[in-house]
Amino acid sequence: MTTQEISAEATGLAEAPLPALGLSITQHASTDGLHVYTVKGDTHPHRFLLRELGGRWDGIRRVWIFEGADPSDAIRARAGAGTGGSASGLSDFSGQGALGKEAIGQAAAAGHPHHWGHRQRLRDRFLSGTDEGLPDYELLELLLFFAVPKIDTKPIAKDLLARFGSLAGVVNATAEQLTEIERTDHFTLTLFKALRVFAARLVREDLTERPVLDNWDRLIAYLRAQMAHRNIEQFRLLFLDRRNVLIADEKQHEGSIDHTPVYPREVVKRALALDASALVMVHNHPSNHPQPSKPDIEMTRIVRDALERVGVVLHDHLIISRRGHTSFRQLGLMENKPR
Repeated sequence: MTTQEISAEATGLAEAPLPALGLSITQHASTDGLHVYTVKGDTHPHRFLLRELGGRWDGIRRVWIFEGADPSDAIRARAGAGTGGSASGLSDFSGQGALGKEAIGQAAAAGHPHHWGHRQRLRDRFLSGTDEGLPDYELLELLLFFAVPKIDTKPIAKDLLARFGSLAGVVNATAEQLTEIERTDHFTLTLFKALRVFAARLVREDLTERPVLDNWDRLIAYLRAQMAHRNIEQFRLLFLDRRNVLIADEKQHEGSIDHTPVYPREVVKRALALDASALVMVHNHPSNHPQPSKPDIEMTRIVRDALERVGVVLHDHLIISRRGHTSFRQLGLMENKPR
C-alpha cells in the first residue's frame, strides 16, 4: 500500500497514545485487509527503534508507517527496557533507559524552550494551507530553518524585515548588511543567494524560448529580480538574435551608487562577437527614481549610433528600480532627431 493510499483511506479507527514517549499510534482502514499503523509525535529520538521494528519513514506526512501487526506493545517494551544507544533506538537519550518510559517522557518534557515543536507546527501549517497562508515574517522564519539550526528563528526573521523592509529587501541584502543581524552567517548568505539565483533562472527560462519583445512582462520581472534591489549602479546588455530571442545577458560594468561607466566601443565589440542582431541596454537606479538623467539620454544616443554603423539595432534602454521601470522607447527617446 502506498503512502497516498494510506492518506486517502485513513479513517483513524483507533488511536493508541504513548504520551510518556511523546508518541501516538493510529490504526488506519485498508481495502486489502492489511492493517496499517502510523506513529507520529516526537519520533526523532526513537527513530532507530522504529526502524528496527519494521517502520518506514514518510517524510512528507512526517509519520512512521507500519504494516501488519500493531507496534504499540513492541515500542513500549523496547523503550522501557532499553539501555540507550542505537540498540534501543533511544540514541538521543543515551543512558536513560533505566529510568523507564515515564522518566524518559519527563526528561523529554523538562526544560524545553517555549518554541519547542514550533518548527514542525509551522511546516505542517504551511503544507496544509494556501500559498498565501503565511505572513511574510513566518515565511521568512520557515526559510531560515534551512540555515539556522535548533534555535527560534522568529526573532531573526522579524529583525531582518525591520532592517530591510520586505522579503525582497532581505533576500537582496549584501553580505555586509546581513552580518549586522545577529545569528546570520555563511549558511544564511548561501540560502539567500541561492533564492536570488533560483528566482532569476525561473523567470529567465521563458526568455530563451520566445522573442523578448513579445514577452515584455517576463523580461521586466527578470530584470527586477536581477537588479532592482542592488545598492550600486549596474549596466547590463541583453543580446538578441534575428528573431529577438535572448542570446546572452551580460553584466558589463558596475559603478558607484549613482554612476556606471559605459564604453560604446566595448558594447559594439561584444555584440559583433556574439553575432547579435539587436540588443537592449539596462541599468538600475539605486536611488529608486527610474527617470533618465541627461547623461543617460546622451550615452544612449552615442551607443545607438555606434551600433547602427555595424548593423545592430538598439531596441530600448531600460532603467530598473524598486519603484518601477522606465523605457526610453516608450518615452520617445530612441528616435533619431535632427542635430
